[in-house]
Amino acid sequence: MRLLTAICLASLAITSPALAGFNSWTTESEDDPFSGGNRTTVDYSNSMRSGVLIVCDTAEPGLMVRAVPGFAMDANLSDFQPEMEFAVDGKRILGQAGQVGAVGDNVAAAQTQLSKENAEIFVKAFAAAQKQIAIKDGISDRPFLLSARGSTKAGAALVKCMAGQK
Repeated sequence: MRLLTAICLASLAITSPALAGFNSWTTESEDDPFSGGNRTTVDYSNSMRSGVLIVCDTAEPGLMVRAVPGFAMDANLSDFQPEMEFAVDGKRILGQAGQVGAVGDNVAAAQTQLSKENAEIFVKAFAAAQKQIAIKDGISDRPFLLSARGSTKAGAALVKCMAGQK
């Protein structure tokens, strides 16, 4: 009986983060009345304070990628311009300059607006990811090493959004 209880608790501990929307890519698509386009939002939450957000809007070219490492914003970061880098399944795809800002309760974030060309390269690799999507935000001491769980569906949504861009 104790073994069965232990197995149930272990399986609950393993699957709970994914069921709660953590440690997997999730997608939401909705019409944006302000831009006049359809906005697709893809996110990966590591915790309540950290994760990655990718936003595609059919009314604007490219993608916005925001990485939130989870630590408080420091005034010294305000003028810093990070170099954000992207890798899929161990292969570096591209790098692009970003900006630093704060989100929520003064939590630091790095973001970049990928050009249409870079966004197409990134989305193609993202949709084909098998194991891992890595994002180096340029402000943390280590990169985000994210599971590819859910990236096929999220990648398809981003491909559809990119196809609808002007």
